[in-house]
Amino acid sequence: MAERDISFLFSGTSFNRKKFSSVFDRFKEKKESNGSKEEPKLIENADSGAAEEQPRTRNVNKKRKRKGKGTSSESVEGFSVFKKSKSEMLSIDNQEAEDEITQRKKEYRRQLERDAIFRKKHNIHVSGGNIPSPLHSFMELRSRYKCRSYILRNLAELGFEEPTPIQRQAIPVLLSGRECLASAPTGSGKTFAFICPILMKLKRASKDGVRAVILCPTRELAAQTARECKKLAKGKKFYVKLLTKQLVKSADLSKIPCDILISTPFRVQFATRKKKLDLSKVEFLVLDESDKLFELGLVKQVDSVVKACSNPSIVRSLFSATLPDTVEELARTIMHDAIRVIIGRKNSASESIKQKLVFVGSEEGKLLALRQTFEESLNPPVLVFVQNKERAKELYNEVKFDNIRADVIHSDLPEVQRENAVDNFRAGKTWVLIATDVIARGMDFKGVNCVINYDFPDSSAAYIHRIGRSGRAGRRGEAITLYTEADVPYLRNIANVMAASGCDVPAWIMSLRKLKWKKHRPQRESISTKPQNEEE
Repeated sequence: MAERDISFLFSGTSFNRKKFSSVFDRFKEKKESNGSKEEPKLIENADSGAAEEQPRTRNVNKKRKRKGKGTSSESVEGFSVFKKSKSEMLSIDNQEAEDEITQRKKEYRRQLERDAIFRKKHNIHVSGGNIPSPLHSFMELRSRYKCRSYILRNLAELGFEEPTPIQRQAIPVLLSGRECLASAPTGSGKTFAFICPILMKLKRASKDGVRAVILCPTRELAAQTARECKKLAKGKKFYVKLLTKQLVKSADLSKIPCDILISTPFRVQFATRKKKLDLSKVEFLVLDESDKLFELGLVKQVDSVVKACSNPSIVRSLFSATLPDTVEELARTIMHDAIRVIIGRKNSASESIKQKLVFVGSEEGKLLALRQTFEESLNPPVLVFVQNKERAKELYNEVKFDNIRADVIHSDLPEVQRENAVDNFRAGKTWVLIATDVIARGMDFKGVNCVINYDFPDSSAAYIHRIGRSGRAGRRGEAITLYTEADVPYLRNIANVMAASGCDVPAWIMSLRKLKWKKHRPQRESISTKPQNEEE
């Protein structure tokens, strides 16, 4: 069969097999090595007309057709490979997204570290989740929060070059919509720490009702807060209202345009009960000097105001120089996810105040020591604190003729006289102002050089607030506390506050046993230098 094939290939030619036998054999071996794939081609070409070979040829064609189908299936496999390349592209995109998320997490951790270092530098202590970064300068109010230029201009005119520690942290907290529980030393700028974000959030004046309420424990502090709020809002026609006695009685407050309402809790409670005031749209509620507001005499009034502010999206904040644990626990019952901000040590006095304890023996020795202090070094303005209004009247009667320009303020005086006493003291017309604790809370007297505790304070919180009327806004101040034998058991409580703020305290006082006191208000003798037989 092979010879016939070969003769067919070389028909018409003469070929010397003997001469080229080696080449022929090599060629034959090569053909055989190619296998059966090429052999059917030769058979098909040689006997194309043979009938017995036709079915085989058809089978070969069928096989080729099937092979063609197989080729098409391979093309489908090639398409599936193309699909894999798309998935690879998606995996690359996912990888890039994961890398970006990882990078953001790293940057977020770096920012947390930078914030922690900055807070440590400024003695800012915070607790809570997702706490905003503190302010490095007032210009960040514009870059981070789109602050209007009038606020920055007013801050500059008021002498604020850099934010104080409480302003650095409390302002971002309130601007981010979080509730705030803040404690900072007296004179550290707490008022502007809540007024500034309120004005930024309200944006513009409106006649839709009260949108912010600021509660203060005393009328004097409420009036002062209203003045400071108007100073910062200058250039923008915000409706800032101080809720006075006359306004509550004479007018329907729902018809008076008011953006920010500032008052004591009793007057707001009275107005809401009389249906003269609607607080359902209030967006911000601030409790200034919150530890005083949560005392038994005011807590029910505050609670009624909190319930009247029924807006579900309201932001509540509490500010004070002292924040006892009991007050903090009570405050958290009305707050949601609040951020706690403490500047310096909790419940401590300002380090800019020089504090001194003076032993006077008895009540008679107090008046002698006070007069001696005035004769040796009267450096007005001076605030003198006493235990109650009766003693304030008695002390004023003793010193009003001593040529020291003294005046007195207490709760029995009409509101006009109280305002005049405060204004005269601010204007420098009064050198020595005798007062009860009514003005120890939050009142900002510029440049008070000395505070004298004529009567020993009834608590460490009262002591902190009293002496905090001096040494404000970075100025230096002095605090002198007179004490008698009856006050010695409670010296340790005051000594701890002094030591915490860096003052030197005698070792024998620090070795005294610390007493748990609620109110130290002993029955004291009347203030008088006249012998008892002359008084009778």
